[in-house]
Amino acid sequence: MTPDTSGLGVRRSWPHDLRLLWFVIGTVAVTVLAPVIVTGPNLLTFDLAVIYAIAAIGLNVIFGLGGLLSVAQAAVMAVGAYAVVLTLNRFHIAVLLALAIACVLGAVTSGLTGLIAIRIRSHYFILASVALAEGVVLVITNETKLTGGSNGVGFDGLPTVFGLDPSDPAQFVLIGVPLAGLVWYLAACLRESRLGVALHAVRSDDYLALASAIPASRCRLWATVIGGAFGGLAGGLLALLDGYIGPQSFGLTTAVLLLLMVVFGGASSNGGTVVAAIVLTALTQGLLTATKVGDLVYGVAIVLLLVFASGGLAGLARGAFEWGRRRGHRSKTGQST
Repeated sequence: MTPDTSGLGVRRSWPHDLRLLWFVIGTVAVTVLAPVIVTGPNLLTFDLAVIYAIAAIGLNVIFGLGGLLSVAQAAVMAVGAYAVVLTLNRFHIAVLLALAIACVLGAVTSGLTGLIAIRIRSHYFILASVALAEGVVLVITNETKLTGGSNGVGFDGLPTVFGLDPSDPAQFVLIGVPLAGLVWYLAACLRESRLGVALHAVRSDDYLALASAIPASRCRLWATVIGGAFGGLAGGLLALLDGYIGPQSFGLTTAVLLLLMVVFGGASSNGGTVVAAIVLTALTQGLLTATKVGDLVYGVAIVLLLVFASGGLAGLARGAFEWGRRRGHRSKTGQST
């Protein structure tokens, strides 16, 4: 039986052709302009923001669409990162194939949280995702032969992608930005797909979804799988950029940072998530490491946003647009009278 997803209040978006056009234009523009506008150490920060944006978009699929508050995305990144390093070191395969393997393993790891979500929900699911995240980091730390333990592991040689060195911040832009643009495009298409509409119904009202013959558990499972694939890709790119990975890069701090990016940007808003990833990465890489006051500024900024703009950056933008539209309408009404 085909689920009836009509009348669920899903916001219509751009046509696919127009979305694809903006994807191509935006990706080319950022790829060309980023190395020119952003230079020096800031370019490395930009590259990290691109990676975290990919992971955060994946978490946005899980949380923003699926309604599952998971903190396991950092652990999924860890799986993807170690998958790239170990497959390249042991099997000497192409880097893109290693990234594909990272996506698959990330999807499987995140899918475990989806299986958990079938059985438990609410705060119990959050605790289960924390346990999974900490379990992955614990295994990586204790498995010294395979992962190098707490010392981490690096590449045996210099991996290249079409002759580009991903450990060079300027050359990484040519690799990371197109992949980030592709992830954004796929996530945007997912939102307007039948699965995306079904996930919207499941998140809004389980009973309405059930009445529409929508398999809620299966939809949530697919959300975790897709979001995990993006997280695995982000982890693989992080390994390529750093040239070395260790368990300290994927702890609870990173998990909370990714969650903040989604909340800060506005749940279900991919554009807001990308902007939040850039802002929060810049803060964590600059302000927090430069001064102790940074911790206070960072915390106060997040609290103020959550209190006064619960919809995140996307909510602020929509609110400003609606305010401007209403003000313009009132001005026209006043002139006509």
